[in-house]
Amino acid sequence: MILSKGTKSSIWLGALTFLLFVFMLYFRAYIYAGMYIEPDAPYGISDIIEFLLGCLFLLLMAASVILAVALFIKGSVQSKKSGALLVVFCVVLFIAYSPLHNMAARLGG
Repeated sequence: MILSKGTKSSIWLGALTFLLFVFMLYFRAYIYAGMYIEPDAPYGISDIIEFLLGCLFLLLMAASVILAVALFIKGSVQSKKSGALLVVFCVVLFIAYSPLHNMAARLGG
């Protein structure tokens, strides 16, 4: 089976988004609690890193949606299916993030 360019790019973008998602959960569970927070400070470097990871995650989600829209407009049937799957995958990750993040925080804390 030969994959089109759109399908390959949606697979790569989905994999990159998933890897960042897993790293964000790993960071929250195992690294976040061990980082230094200055006494009486409202946030520490770990909070800033988590914020930046969240921004990168949202950026990858936006890129996924933009790619999916482009594939819907100008792609082959196979690319349109992969674009739809990419959007569904990103929605599932977005919905699953909050409960999994809370679980990772309890695991690390």
